[in-house]
Amino acid sequence: MSSSNEPTGGTSGPDGVVHPIAYHNLVNDWGWFPLFFLAASTDVQKSVVSLVGTETHNDKPLIHLTVSQRFPYLSGNGANLMSHLSQVEIFLDEATHLPSAILYNIHPDDNALLDIPVELQFSDYRSVNGAQIPFHIQKSINGSLTLDLQFQNAALNTGVTAAQVGGAQ
Repeated sequence: MSSSNEPTGGTSGPDGVVHPIAYHNLVNDWGWFPLFFLAASTDVQKSVVSLVGTETHNDKPLIHLTVSQRFPYLSGNGANLMSHLSQVEIFLDEATHLPSAILYNIHPDDNALLDIPVELQFSDYRSVNGAQIPFHIQKSINGSLTLDLQFQNAALNTGVTAAQVGGAQ
């Protein structure tokens, strides 16, 4: 399943040694920025977006979308597996169309077939310079809350000086 279009990545700790991340864990790693993921998903050559419909999730009526990547260089079981590995469930607020929850799976580096569910929940949206920003974000892995962020303020497009990033030129 190799292609020059495949992403590569790695992690490193305090020792500075880079440990590669399995490719199957990079196909849906879009980080904490659902807007960027949603924008990238609109490329019909690379993604499939399906409207599942309106349903209740976390006791709220939400619009459910399913997004997965296309892998045109693969066929059969390989393409099906990679589509499954890249699948993301997006739940949008019915009234605002802002992301309320995003669900996807992570996998052990040595077992792409073992799904470990991850859920991100976004709430307490506030207007910041005209953009709606979630001030409360929670992350659960395999049903257990692993991160709970509550922001007090946010600033957008304020500019960053060299002094603010450690004197970088």
